[in-house]
Amino acid sequence: MTRSVKKSRKAAPGADATRQPAPVRQRQRLIDASITALHLYGPSGTTVARVVAIARLSPGIVRFYFRSKAAMLVASLQFLATEFEDRVMTPVAGLRGRPALALQRLVELYLDPDIASPRKVAVWYAFWGEASARQEYLAICGQKDANFAALVRDLIERMIEVSGRRHLDGEAVALGLIGVLEMLWQGFAFQDESAIDRALARRRCMAYLRSVFPREFGAADGEAGERGVPRRTQGDAEQERERCFRDAWQFVGHELEVPGSGDCVTLDLAGTRALVLRDAQGGLRAFRNACRSQPHALVTERHGRLTDGIACLLHGLSYGLDGRARHPAGGAGLLELEVHRSRGLIFVRPPASAGARPSPDIVECADAGDRRPAPGADPQARPVEADWKIVVMQLLESRMPDASNGAWAIRWRSPVLDIDPAAGTIRWNATGERAGSAPQSWRRQFLWPNVFVEQRAGVLSVLQVQPSGAGRSRVQLFEYAAAAADPQARADEDVLRTVMRGQLERELALAASIQQGVTDPGYQPDENAPPSPVVAAFRRMLYAAEA
Repeated sequence: MTRSVKKSRKAAPGADATRQPAPVRQRQRLIDASITALHLYGPSGTTVARVVAIARLSPGIVRFYFRSKAAMLVASLQFLATEFEDRVMTPVAGLRGRPALALQRLVELYLDPDIASPRKVAVWYAFWGEASARQEYLAICGQKDANFAALVRDLIERMIEVSGRRHLDGEAVALGLIGVLEMLWQGFAFQDESAIDRALARRRCMAYLRSVFPREFGAADGEAGERGVPRRTQGDAEQERERCFRDAWQFVGHELEVPGSGDCVTLDLAGTRALVLRDAQGGLRAFRNACRSQPHALVTERHGRLTDGIACLLHGLSYGLDGRARHPAGGAGLLELEVHRSRGLIFVRPPASAGARPSPDIVECADAGDRRPAPGADPQARPVEADWKIVVMQLLESRMPDASNGAWAIRWRSPVLDIDPAAGTIRWNATGERAGSAPQSWRRQFLWPNVFVEQRAGVLSVLQVQPSGAGRSRVQLFEYAAAAADPQARADEDVLRTVMRGQLERELALAASIQQGVTDPGYQPDENAPPSPVVAAFRRMLYAAEA
């Protein structure tokens, strides 16, 4: 079964992989199989026969890529060493100027399941544990280990300088952190992934750092003042997704973006990729945009048309518009998401647990059913060097929108505010005046935990803040215009969108500045200055999510 799409669409990742030169793919398959064999049998028990059996290749193919079994095993270790350098040391080293954040990121990446899987960790220790393999290990990884130790020592010494705790022995503190990380890795090597509590492992590492630098790494879990962000929501993206985003409705697109059977939109959300489409009967369906054999994206473009179902060219799998697997391959169908429509806007979430918040109703916005994506306004994920909660709070506190250039100057009255913590919503409703025109309306609605829907003067926008790691987030902006607007109205909308984008950029820059200021150990907030009602409401929602 094949899938046809619009000419502007790119092929899925699997399709790209099939076009790679066969030698590249086969060599990587042998390396992956070698890592699995090393995990199962150790260096001495790993044979060419076992490797090619796992890789599902013929024994003779090994000679085309490696001189011997030993060369193949060493190439596997070199692959892991390069991966560790690229995915752990390089991003952490880039944060040297912010040592607290760098150490937090180090813990997060060092214990990441892609790096510290039982399969990969077992290879490191298998090489180190067998006398015949130690020389190869030292030749490949000796410098890597030395560089890692030097990086940790440098970060600890910077922390000592920042904290003023100059009585500490930087080398001893660094050795202690490396020891904690190494002991946790050793535990991973002898467990199944299902038995590993990575959140607990991260907490233990952070507890060690907190015991040495209590002020810089915060109070114990749960200790925070009314003006602070709860510590349990800082730096643990996996736990945060579970608590705050597990049952949360997330915006995906507008109904007019999927007008007919087979039309689809995709979007990367917190913890999953979403695929929304019209099925053969014209109903809206939502699925996890992931192949059931391996979790790569099946559809990679934002918009598309699936005229003949959904295909995975990499694994030869095919799914209907109802998500069911097709024969002859058969197998499991796509994982379905809940879908909800309000005022023409589409929201999705995983199947909700008991007690989840109700479906969102965009009551403050007029019916958005006649909207279309604004010209040249395809949604883009804007990276922000700030925790998603800081970004949300900054957007909650942002001033009334003001178009102050000439004829667009608008004087807004204070909005009517409606806060509903149980539903997880905050609503604003205001009116404003512009010289020579009718009164303008401004409506805005926040949906827990990260969605802002805003409408004024014919412009509808949706802003979605997604966590991307400790101290980092990405902001997705969607803009929609009235489908039947006249030329003058469209020109006015273009001006207003430009003003709104400029204000957004200023707010995001301020959020990044606040994030950087969080690492200043000498800063003390004025506890007598109460937070705004909307920020206080958001914090109460955050505390409730922790309970």
